[in-house]
Amino acid sequence: MRRLAAILGLFAGTAYPQKPAVFQTETRAVVVDAVVTDKKGQYVRDLTAKDFRLWEDNKEQPIRSFSRETDTSSGPPRLVFFFDFSGMNVADQAGARQAAADFIDATFTGAKYGPHPSLAVVALDESFRVAQSFSDNAARLKKAVLDLRFDIAPGGAMPLGARPVGATPPGAAAQSLTLALGNLARNLNVLPGRKTLVLFVAASLLAGAQSSEVTSLAQICNRSNVALYPLLSVTPQISQSDSSTAGTGGFDCDQRRPGTRYTLQPPACAPPDDNGSGALAGATGGLAAPASNDLRAQLQKIAAEQSEYYALSYSPPGSGDEACHSLRLKVDRKNVAVRARSSYCPQKPEDLLAESRVERDLEKHAAAPQNGSAAAAIEVPFFYLAPNVARIHVSMEIPTEALKFENQRGKLQTEINLLGIASAPDGTVAARFSDIVRRSFDNQREADAFKERPVHYEKEFRIAPGQYSLAVVFSAGGASFGRVETPLRIDSWDKTRLALSGIALGKETRPASELGLTASFLDEGASLVANGTQLIPSGSVTFDKGEAAFCYFEVYAGSQPPSMRARILDSTSARVKWDGGIARIETPPAAGHGIPVGFGLPIATLPPGSWKLEVTATDGIGVAATRTIDFKTR
Repeated sequence: MRRLAAILGLFAGTAYPQKPAVFQTETRAVVVDAVVTDKKGQYVRDLTAKDFRLWEDNKEQPIRSFSRETDTSSGPPRLVFFFDFSGMNVADQAGARQAAADFIDATFTGAKYGPHPSLAVVALDESFRVAQSFSDNAARLKKAVLDLRFDIAPGGAMPLGARPVGATPPGAAAQSLTLALGNLARNLNVLPGRKTLVLFVAASLLAGAQSSEVTSLAQICNRSNVALYPLLSVTPQISQSDSSTAGTGGFDCDQRRPGTRYTLQPPACAPPDDNGSGALAGATGGLAAPASNDLRAQLQKIAAEQSEYYALSYSPPGSGDEACHSLRLKVDRKNVAVRARSSYCPQKPEDLLAESRVERDLEKHAAAPQNGSAAAAIEVPFFYLAPNVARIHVSMEIPTEALKFENQRGKLQTEINLLGIASAPDGTVAARFSDIVRRSFDNQREADAFKERPVHYEKEFRIAPGQYSLAVVFSAGGASFGRVETPLRIDSWDKTRLALSGIALGKETRPASELGLTASFLDEGASLVANGTQLIPSGSVTFDKGEAAFCYFEVYAGSQPPSMRARILDSTSARVKWDGGIARIETPPAAGHGIPVGFGLPIATLPPGSWKLEVTATDGIGVAATRTIDFKTR
């Protein structure tokens, strides 16, 4: 038990499931999330599908599905705390940080505000940065919030970027904010379901955004199903030119004595809603909170709202264009208010080879039984996102001997075209993807060096549980092509029982911090990351004696804390060569959530041969789940 427990510490953490995605191979559907409150602001929980009416572009649409999201059956809520302290005084910055830290304490230690969310912390100062990726680890999240610091201008009491009293915030600062929010929303688009973006920002800064910028940002958020919740600071700021008087900044507020520390002003001190926050929040289905010195209460309301909304879907009548369409939702009941996004913007599925001659040629090869002249190695572990959705992580090692290089503008360029098709036993295409891998080199020496090793390629796609055959075809220059086919079996999963993902093997790991400010870094469960370490999965599962070897998989626990055991067996005799012992692994925040686990394999102790890695997880009542993967040593 101790041996496995020790290596689990190298590469283990917590992951989070995601809501089901709408597959491009299925009938298109648009999901609209709606929050309904009565005249007292209380959530209305007894509505049915018959109480709702929905219009797209002023044409009423029949509601296809309906549910009330009041539990964690579709995964934990996703929140992002976005801090922009420019325009806030030091006291407001401290108040915002402390309110967020208190919220984290209350939420992740006792579930005071409802189900544990998955929370990320980002900040905008000199540049956009991710302080903490999505996590439910209270210590990490609280440290990320409390460590946020913004420099103070020399000789002044205001943070860099703050505006003098009475001045209109420069348009450039507001534009920087809206651009950062837009880029973040685009990255969040890879995560299915509703995402909540909470803005800790000065009202004066948001007021500087042009109406066109606000409209564009709302459309980007709606395209990614991101709801905005601005928490605005309207504290009068002290002028750097006259620090003996507290200015009003143009708002009807009492004068304050210099040096007085206070947080956000009460509602009487709030400016008129001319800063765009109300329109921006309303257009995305969020809520612009009134200015208040009680940020904790506002955060509590936002957290509670993550499990107090209705999810409706309908089939859009359009032809699949990428234009944005207006949405209008109505509830046939008196004295209630409904909030939902005001538009949806469809996205065309990315198909880099669509309708091209290359794609037609690859489709012919995909349908043929021959594997072609170029052999590739492939592995396709799967990971559950939800009961009806699995994420397939394709890893390939593609040979480069047949690559052809062309001289374009003084550089040698080459490309590999790929097409992947997952087919059911009856021949139905369940999922497909296409891609182009391009490389450019300054000289022939660099090109020749590139051809000495296979190209490592990774791709992810989503599919429903079932039994399939995945064929990946690629052209590597000239008339040469390669085709590799592998079975793909994904067991069904209902979130109430113990389950295991597929197993990914790799020869390299790297710190998750090296992922940069990308969507995959924002979501630790999307890139084979456990406890801040990412596995680089390999398409080849043959290891040389001097190579390192790592494995990664996810455990989906039922209602009982799981334990696990890893063993290496001889593929021929089934004799146990290595036994890591039994170890208790971290219990997830709620039943049914995935726990990523990773550790190194003792390749150096294995003689050349064929082996089987066996991983077994067992819950508290004795229910077990087992996965295996074959590999070789030489």
